[in-house]
Amino acid sequence: MNKQPSALICRLTFAGVIPFVLAPMMKAGWIALPGIAPDIWLWSYAVVIGAFMAGEQWGSALHQPDAASLAGSNIFALAVFALALCSRSPMGVLALAALFAAQLLLDHRQRRLGLISTGYWRLRCTITPLVCLTLVIYAWIAS
Repeated sequence: MNKQPSALICRLTFAGVIPFVLAPMMKAGWIALPGIAPDIWLWSYAVVIGAFMAGEQWGSALHQPDAASLAGSNIFALAVFALALCSRSPMGVLALAALFAAQLLLDHRQRRLGLISTGYWRLRCTITPLVCLTLVIYAWIAS
């Protein structure tokens, strides 16, 4: 399966990185959004995206049930939620980056099993490092 994601999917995926890019800029004081603290911005969006990605992995695994994908997607959703509740610190942000990277590893497994297309896998290989980089920058600024 080598189907390329549509232009709309690619645009929306890249647009989804924008809040992650804005977070370190907010933390550094370069931009401000009235009434929104950078930590609340980052963690709220990270929970949404982490759960969204876990749901995508769950949905992909339903086509050809894969126990590792099904369990992993649930673990990722709960881990993002737990980090947001218990560890909103620079180390927690680094753990969040590691969690997003681990989700990419599950996507790799799903690619090998034919649960996601090569095109989608390539898109994820572009987006996830960008998200992880913004999280590392945020953690550095916050320390």
